[in-house]
Amino acid sequence: MGFWGISTGSTRLAQRVQSGVLMAVDKNMNEALEKPRNTEFVYRHLGAALIVAAVVFSASLFGILTRPFDFLAAFWPANAILLGLMVRCPNMATPTGWLAALVGYLSADFLTGGGLEMTLWMTAANMSGVLTGCYLFSRLDPADRKLLRPQSVLYMFSICVVMAACSGAVGGGITPVYFGHEVSTGVLLWFSTELVNSLVVLPIMLTAPVWALAALNPARSIRRWTVEWRRGLPIVALILSLAASFSIGGPGAIAFPVPALLWCALSYSLFSTVLLTGAVSTVYLIAVAFSLDATNTGTDIASTVSIRLGVTFLVLGPIMVASINSAREELLRTLDHAANHDALTGCLLRTPFMARSEVRIAQQKQRGMSVAMLMLDIDHFKSINDRYGHPMGDQALMAFAAAIKPLLRKRDLLGRLGGEEFAVLMSGVTYEETMSIAQRLCDEVQKQLITLEVGDTISITVSIGVCWQPKASMTLRQMLISSDQALYQAKSTGRNKVVSL
Repeated sequence: MGFWGISTGSTRLAQRVQSGVLMAVDKNMNEALEKPRNTEFVYRHLGAALIVAAVVFSASLFGILTRPFDFLAAFWPANAILLGLMVRCPNMATPTGWLAALVGYLSADFLTGGGLEMTLWMTAANMSGVLTGCYLFSRLDPADRKLLRPQSVLYMFSICVVMAACSGAVGGGITPVYFGHEVSTGVLLWFSTELVNSLVVLPIMLTAPVWALAALNPARSIRRWTVEWRRGLPIVALILSLAASFSIGGPGAIAFPVPALLWCALSYSLFSTVLLTGAVSTVYLIAVAFSLDATNTGTDIASTVSIRLGVTFLVLGPIMVASINSAREELLRTLDHAANHDALTGCLLRTPFMARSEVRIAQQKQRGMSVAMLMLDIDHFKSINDRYGHPMGDQALMAFAAAIKPLLRKRDLLGRLGGEEFAVLMSGVTYEETMSIAQRLCDEVQKQLITLEVGDTISITVSIGVCWQPKASMTLRQMLISSDQALYQAKSTGRNKVVSL
């Protein structure tokens, strides 16, 4: 009994020691694995913070350079750019990101000789407005943050009003202390400046593609407008209206570009419209600021506020029209896709597939280019429906479509002709490329596994008939007949294969 107790105790002690060693090893391994993740996390946040600081610093410097006669900046894009960054990239809206923005504001002001008290006061006004705007935008639907719906413009305008009011309430007291004007004048100036700057810059930030690289490709725009020269007419009208505005002058000159901007809103994308509207508004703001008398009389200040508010409402019209037009076009695209594509597989329906194929074959014939028709049929599809039910047959169709779509090019046409029969029209391919693609389709379909309700899986195969023409000499009907005959031969000689006649 004693020996057994000693043995049992020794065994338990050994197990505890072993367990402790294993736990220590696991802990060290977990720490070793977590360390690179933590390092990556730190680098990612540090990189985002550096971007925020650099952007705010650069935008603030630009705004400081537009200060007329040591007064408030005529054009201050930093707040709207920072808000746009925080809305579009929520991963930047962290305590580290806001601290980086603070550093950017302070650095720009200190670099240009700003005093400590004034710099802190103005930075507090800027940050209060941006923080308010960021909170309000976080309450909106994602579609409204990108101005994808007409009411989104009204939401943005309301947020900009609140944001400008917050900045004005905090920063308005600077005016009597440093510029010798009344508090009400300072609040009004700050409010109007912040509102117009937000409405000029913020729509660009909210609607821009990923860093606007695709939309800001001048070479592509020039090529497109060279081919379709009429697309450039709204730009020409906008330039002429700006020239007339500055040459004629007067109180109504600010409204001269409105018809051209509305034309742009109906002709171009939402982002292009807000970009053009922002450019026109910026020109007016800077021109007005530097036309002030150095004495900064009350009349000059009243005129400045009036013009800035006028530019604010000038911005809203074209953006609202562009937003409505963009929503209409998106709805038309959705309806067009629903009318022309199979709801189950996403492939073209028979009628649109035939119509587009005829156009494509005629184009290839004119160019003397090759064309290929692939007829595809899922093997033993009827037995899947009979044995497992139609819902499982639908799953087989979806799995089939999901397998072949990634292997096709964007210009290839894929249609569901009916039931389990599909067709692919390819252009500009050699015979060897056609057969290779067809075989890859066949192999990829065979890899797809469909899970049954009971947990078992089944696989499907496809037979493919190919008709290839080097110069598109056949009509669509002839190619369909030829590829269908090849398909029949593939199914009659064993299925799960590719046949070309």
